[in-house]
Amino acid sequence: MKPRGAVTDKLADILHMFQLARKMGQRAVEGSTHMVQQINARPSKMPYSLPMYISLLLAMTAIVPLLATVLSLEFILRPALIGQVNDALERDAQTKVHLMEVNLIERLNEVQAVSQSTLIRNFIVGDQAARDGAFDVLVTAQHRDVSHYMNWSLLDPSENIVLSYPTAPAAHGKYLILPEASQQLQKSGQVLISDVFYDATNNQESVDLYAHIVDDNFRLLGFVRASLDLRNIWTIVDSEIQANGPGSYGVLLDENGVRIAYTNTNPTNGLRPTLLLKAISPLSADFKLRVASENLYGNNQVPLTGLADPKLTDIQSQKEPPATFQMNPIEQNQVFAAARYSSTIVPWTYFVMKPLSAVTGLADEQLLSTFLIALLFLFLAIIVGSWTGRLITSPILRSMEQEHRAHVQQQRLNQMKDQILLDVSHELRTPLTEVYGYLELLAGYSGQLDDTTQMIFLKRAIDGCEELQMLINDVLETVRADNQPQVPHLQDILINHAVKDVLELFDLRTMQDYDLQITISETLMVRADPQYLRRVLRNLLSNAFKYTPPHTALVIDATLTINTPTGIPSSPSVCISVKDSGPGIPPDDISLLFQKFGRLNRDTSGPIRGVGLGLYISKRLVEAMNGQIWVESLGIVGQGSRFCFTLPLVVNPAYEETLHTDATIGEKS
Repeated sequence: MKPRGAVTDKLADILHMFQLARKMGQRAVEGSTHMVQQINARPSKMPYSLPMYISLLLAMTAIVPLLATVLSLEFILRPALIGQVNDALERDAQTKVHLMEVNLIERLNEVQAVSQSTLIRNFIVGDQAARDGAFDVLVTAQHRDVSHYMNWSLLDPSENIVLSYPTAPAAHGKYLILPEASQQLQKSGQVLISDVFYDATNNQESVDLYAHIVDDNFRLLGFVRASLDLRNIWTIVDSEIQANGPGSYGVLLDENGVRIAYTNTNPTNGLRPTLLLKAISPLSADFKLRVASENLYGNNQVPLTGLADPKLTDIQSQKEPPATFQMNPIEQNQVFAAARYSSTIVPWTYFVMKPLSAVTGLADEQLLSTFLIALLFLFLAIIVGSWTGRLITSPILRSMEQEHRAHVQQQRLNQMKDQILLDVSHELRTPLTEVYGYLELLAGYSGQLDDTTQMIFLKRAIDGCEELQMLINDVLETVRADNQPQVPHLQDILINHAVKDVLELFDLRTMQDYDLQITISETLMVRADPQYLRRVLRNLLSNAFKYTPPHTALVIDATLTINTPTGIPSSPSVCISVKDSGPGIPPDDISLLFQKFGRLNRDTSGPIRGVGLGLYISKRLVEAMNGQIWVESLGIVGQGSRFCFTLPLVVNPAYEETLHTDATIGEKS
């Protein structure tokens, strides 16, 4: 599930409340108008004076919205708060699991790299000259994360120790490699993660990472084993109180239903939480034998036992378990809102819990305060209405009519605003969510993320901001161009320089993913507006990078031409083109490309975002510079598309002869 955009969702909630308020106000105004008309139409039958009706009317107008607010707090706000907390817990669970996975993936890659080292392979087959090199490989691997790696070892096919650093590996029961892992390593080239081990003396959990070593013919030469402690995992789980407030905690279950991590409310005391290394359901006889044989979970020091939690057991047993739910955990005396998320790297599932009372307490306080305010407003409305009823009978009728007209006008404006918000938020939601999510991670886990991860998060947030800026600029430029078209400032421009300037605006890493080919003469010039030309080039190149698969060719070309796209002779010009290797454009859809808000049918439901203004703006700019723009594509995947546009040529002496030759050929043809 994707993280929900908190800013956009709050905006939608506020708009929904405004709509309810408008509807309520409309009904109140219509009811008031109808009542006054009846009073004026039948003055002889009124049992009470008109000021009394005005007083009651003011009291009702004041109290009804407040009563509606009280009801909305109970039946709308409370579920909304719980829903928001569930969304926040789900995002938090996903974030914590992703942090765990990032740490584990780095370690798995390091073990894989060691198992594929040529020095390691040479040494494991008996080349003693490679021993020092193999030892250096283990030392280097150990120091990549020296605070969490416990030791590295090389074992022969019989699982005997051949080399280790910095200490010999500890046996688990009588095994250096667990039996199930040993069987899988005979067939699989993947790095395997063992079950959890525990050292009660040092209060330290660890796992072993295994990979086989094979030669070029996939003949088994031996094994690599790295022992890794899980303090990083514990640190992530212990951060739940800081992330979600007092009383919150996290639980990490392995595939055997054992709590391998549990939030420690007082990590400085050196003691483990009571529920740590307790199974959530009774242990089977076979599993007990395996735990004892392999000394899993520190069984030889503190025997593994179960502390049943029926709710968690039921959740884990479901084929499609819910992402969020409510439960009353064991050793807790209240209901908790909970969220779960399973790792795709290791068979672990993370649960995060938050007391439900911390959520609904705010709604209860607001309900009480709103009810007291409602009583006060009722009293004041009756007093003020009795005094002012005689003075405002006539003005109120005129005012109500004006209010009605204003309300109708406001409804029309609201409908226009809602449509604009619907159109814009549809395209802005994803980049806004991306920016907010990564900034929220940086703010929430400051000091816990390494520099590389922080730079990645910042880069992705910046990318999202740039995408937002481009979308907004497209909309504003379209409005400005339609209402107040600007006259281009034409200059003589070197095409090669303009292309290079635009390419510098793109991420270098993005361009390195493509075979970028630029075939443009250094002296080829056109008559164009510099800003317009850069904007057109950026739009075309941005689309090319979006649709072109990585590691394929992307060609930027500029050639002399004296013909239009339809073959009609014209004044000498330059045809600038951007050729990609993407999926191409179906011929039936080409007519949509240069229309305002025009998008291909496949893109409206696809992952590539946009509002359909880039090519429309490019067409307006090119035509303003006395050029033409078109696209050439057969709609065949892999053959891509070629976007071309022409601009008037500025003839240099070096090109006069070439131009004359081209013109002669054109006349003969």
